Formats: sequence, structure tokens, C-alpha cells
Amino acid sequence: MKIKTPVTEMLGIDLPIIGAPMFLVSYPDLVVAVSEAGGLGTFPSQNYRTIEELRRGLEDIRSRTKKPIGVNLILHKAHNPNWAKHLEILLEFKVELIITSLGSPRSIINEAKSVGTKVFCDVTTLRHANLVAKSGADALVAVAQGAGGHAGNISPFSLFPYLKKEIGLPVLAAGAISGGAQMAAAMSLGADAVYIGTRLIATKEAAASQEYKEMIVESAPEEIVYTEKISGIPANWLKRSVEKAGDNFHNEGSTDIDQEFKRWRDIWSAGHGVAQIDSIIPAGDVIKGMAAEYADIVNKLPKLV
Repeated sequence: MKIKTPVTEMLGIDLPIIGAPMFLVSYPDLVVAVSEAGGLGTFPSQNYRTIEELRRGLEDIRSRTKKPIGVNLILHKAHNPNWAKHLEILLEFKVELIITSLGSPRSIINEAKSVGTKVFCDVTTLRHANLVAKSGADALVAVAQGAGGHAGNISPFSLFPYLKKEIGLPVLAAGAISGGAQMAAAMSLGADAVYIGTRLIATKEAAASQEYKEMIVESAPEEIVYTEKISGIPANWLKRSVEKAGDNFHNEGSTDIDQEFKRWRDIWSAGHGVAQIDSIIPAGDVIKGMAAEYADIVNKLPKLV
């Protein structure tokens, strides 16, 4: 199956489905599975502690798939002091897509384009979208309310068509997209592709712990906590994992989370899309199933009479 959009044409992929790069979750197994299924698999460069480990990770991926892949590159020195060295490796391997966050892509655009790499940027507001568009971004990842991890606070019903109209760049829809129904809704709102994270955590190839995967399956959207107390930036988290951090989290104004629980390891992110996740399955089945469900739903939509 192929679904043609500006994003699939730009990246040379069959399906407008991008696997979100997830810290400590997205590694070669997941990247390869998503790309081989027709979407585009990605990972964050910071999943690797050293430059040599990053190189070996890319070598592993390239040895297992010839399909396009992507890498998230944080451009803020405080959060990623080695971003320039990471960029050198990504350009060396000519990764098809770099997804930037926490910084302006202006510093990497020319180098990326010189090797044919596209640059997409995470945004949550029109102001940020304008900044990255002026810097030369190829597309926007519109992170709406309900997305796992660091998320915006604007409804997807508003954010996707808003950015598409105001900016004019291709838009990837992020936020509570776990199946073909949400994909169809996002595309009807003007999105050119969808960006899925939470659904891919509950897959066999994800590097998340079994407990994390099972918690995704067992949790309801009412159990997603949106707060800046965990990481300093507003984000969505699984309530059950937050509760492990101790009662101090629940004291208003408190950021004193029990230190035996490492924020990045034991407090787990997820989005409202948990509502549609009821099993742990192969990532390739997620991608193919989403595309098939999308086609079925589009064909069944009420027709004009």
C-alpha cells in the first residue's frame, strides 16, 4: 500500500507515518521495523552516550535496512553539548531526515541540505513555527495537546489546520495518534503525515521495559498527567509511574521527587493515545495496521447525497 503526500514524496517513503524518536525507547530494532513497514523510523542521537556508540548504532541500522531513517537532534548546548559532533556523524551517514528540537535549525540547514537531508522541527505554537520556517525548515512537527512526552497545550483540531494555513509548510500531526482513525482525522485537518510515539512503546521492538509496555496497555487517558514538575518543561506522563516517585510530587508547588526514581528512567511518558492501545504487538504490524485502518475508514466516511 502507498499513500502519497508531500511528506512521502519528500522522504521517499510509502506511508505518511513517522515513528517518533523516543529517549531510551527508540533503538535500531524499532527504527528498522518502522522503516521496513513503509513508514520512517527515527531515534534521538542522545540515546547514545558517545560518538562512537552513535556511529555503531547507525552502522547497525544501515546494515539492516536501505529504507530512509531519521534522527532527532537537540540543538541546545545545555541539553546536548555534543550536538555539533552528532551532526557530523549524521551528515556522514546521510540520514534522510533530521528532526530538531530545543533550538533554531538555522545553524544546520545548509549543511544538511548539502547532503540531501531534510530538516523537520518540533513546534507547539505559531510563534515557534514562524521562527523555524524562516530558518529554512522543510516541515513542521505540530505537537498538540495529548502528545506523549513534551507536548503543547493546543487542541489538535485547532493546531494542525492553524499551522498549515499560517505557515504553509507540510505539517506532521503529533498527539494521541494510535490508529487509522486518528490518522484519518489528522489528514482531514490538513496534516501531511502523522507522528506516532506512545503506540510504538507498546511494541516488541521498543527498548522500553516490559512493565512500561504493560502500563501503556493498562492505562486510560484519564491517567495521563500533564506537568512541568518532572523535566522542567510541560509534558505528559503515566500517572502510575509518577506515583512511584512518592507523595512529594502531589504537594502543590513541590518538585522534590524521590531521588531513587530517576526522572528519565522510572517516570514514563505517554500520551492520551493510550485509550486505543490494548496489546503489545510488532511495530511493523502497528504501521501496516494503521494504514489499512485509515484506508478502510476513509472509504466508509459518509458520502454527499
